[in-house]
Amino acid sequence: MEEIKQFFINIGRADIDENMQNLVSDNIIDSLDVMNLINEIEKYYNKTLDSDFMRPMYFESFSSIKQMLELAMKD
Repeated sequence: MEEIKQFFINIGRADIDENMQNLVSDNIIDSLDVMNLINEIEKYYNKTLDSDFMRPMYFESFSSIKQMLELAMKD
């Protein structure tokens, strides 16, 4: 979860923490934040994120991001 927190810090959203839920659906983060997160993830893992994982549901919470990363980066 620390790496996810660092992704948020890197995009200027240090206000987001692991206890927050419904980040997208409650408009806590917007599409630009999601795109910035995707950019950070791709830089960190040095791998392009498949478009199947670029869905709002994967960015609702730290746990959903973590689950998405486990699926996306297992290859």
